[in-house]
Amino acid sequence: MLNEGEIGVTIVIIPHNNPERFKTRIERDLLPTIAAHPHWKFQLVIIDNSDEDKMPPLGILDSRHLHYVYKRPGTNIMYGPAMNLAVQNSIYPYLVYVCSNHGHMYDPTWINDLIEPLIENTNVVMTGSRYPSGNPTWLGFPPTLPPYHIQGGIFGARKETLLMHPYTTNQHYIHWGSDVYECFELLSAGFELFNVPSINSVWRQNVSSPERWKYVHDDSE
Repeated sequence: MLNEGEIGVTIVIIPHNNPERFKTRIERDLLPTIAAHPHWKFQLVIIDNSDEDKMPPLGILDSRHLHYVYKRPGTNIMYGPAMNLAVQNSIYPYLVYVCSNHGHMYDPTWINDLIEPLIENTNVVMTGSRYPSGNPTWLGFPPTLPPYHIQGGIFGARKETLLMHPYTTNQHYIHWGSDVYECFELLSAGFELFNVPSINSVWRQNVSSPERWKYVHDDSE
């Protein structure tokens, strides 16, 4: 439970056959972030899409007495359904997704930059790196929508909105294109997507001089 004025954040991470990269993300990127925010409340929600013999190590979470929820569907249910399951298991009003496979934290205040726009403006429901997404009609949305989305890999969101507008169960878009589809869904409902300049999330690219940002998600690892 949160007291008045407290900030509570659920960090979502979805490992898939990458125990060592998951360990790096926890130890190098997330634990220092949590330690730098002693007055915030944190929960980790881990939706494990891994095969049984490639499950991630959780001992470090137990040793740090971190509050976490671990769910293993038993098969790879893909990104969209895993995100929906994570949202259903989150207890705090704000949610941050961090890719388990790629990423590097350079400044622990990256999480502030994702969360503060959600606090300041209730119509902002997703924050991160905003990129062009092409004509909305290619996914069945009206052409009048803004043609952009928040790039997956790292983003902030409002839990209650993702509960009301879950990721699609359309089999064509439950993994590839799921971030674009979800953003069009949110834009259709009249919400805003906020670009965070200190975050840089790219798709299948490498970022040069990544230390210029607070958190980078690219293909360099």
